[in-house]
Amino acid sequence: MTVKKRISRMVGLAADIVKTAETASSEREPALATTQAEIARLWRRDYGHALRGGLSRAEVSEIVGAAKRKAWPHLNDAAVRLGSMKEFAARASDLGADFRIAKMPWPSGLALFGFYLGKDSGLDKRPLICLNGAHHPVAVATAFLHEVGHHVTAELFSTRNELVQLSRQTGYDAHLNNPRELAADLLVSLGIYPRNIAVKLFEPNRDRRIPRAVEGVKSPITEKAFLGAARRYGLDFESQPEQKKLQYQAGLIHFTRLRQALLDEYGF
Repeated sequence: MTVKKRISRMVGLAADIVKTAETASSEREPALATTQAEIARLWRRDYGHALRGGLSRAEVSEIVGAAKRKAWPHLNDAAVRLGSMKEFAARASDLGADFRIAKMPWPSGLALFGFYLGKDSGLDKRPLICLNGAHHPVAVATAFLHEVGHHVTAELFSTRNELVQLSRQTGYDAHLNNPRELAADLLVSLGIYPRNIAVKLFEPNRDRRIPRAVEGVKSPITEKAFLGAARRYGLDFESQPEQKKLQYQAGLIHFTRLRQALLDEYGF
């Protein structure tokens, strides 16, 4: 297959996936109401319990090891930096994947951050990472980390029957019940909060007197970490349109709480 034909095929396949995702989005609740409800659920969830139920410590270690060998040698040692689309494309190519950018700034289009297609998709045996370039650079970067997470952990999971992995504006709480999505998410969490930062943020302030049953409530410690990460990456929530603001809040709450659970439960 020529490069030109492969690119044309990718464009057509990406368009089909986006159309399907948008159709599904229009059949659900209004985006703002859905995201607001998810934010409330994310603050309430017991992330420690969910992490232990989804992935064992040995499995987390295996996932992190695969990611360090294949993509990020300094994962959990240093915070990831934001990159350009050109850098993402080069990075994906080095990892053996094709890369596409789709700009979808309309409301239903913004529901999609990106997606990953495994090597069984028929794209000349090369996986595909596609990102929605209409989002804030921080959201694009985390979507890239998430999709690369699917790529580097693909051999650890069966992908034959689930070729398309979509990153949507909602559904982070559902990721806690899906080991494949949880694996990709935890790599994002470790990238945003390497261990030295996580220890400073969470360990000195942990109150062991608080029963585990209520640890899932919104806490000043977690909220401070969440807001600090936003500032560190230049993400000003108040400058964003309401839809994007809520999307980005939901994502960062999820990655922050997951990072704290990784430290508390498994010492990562």
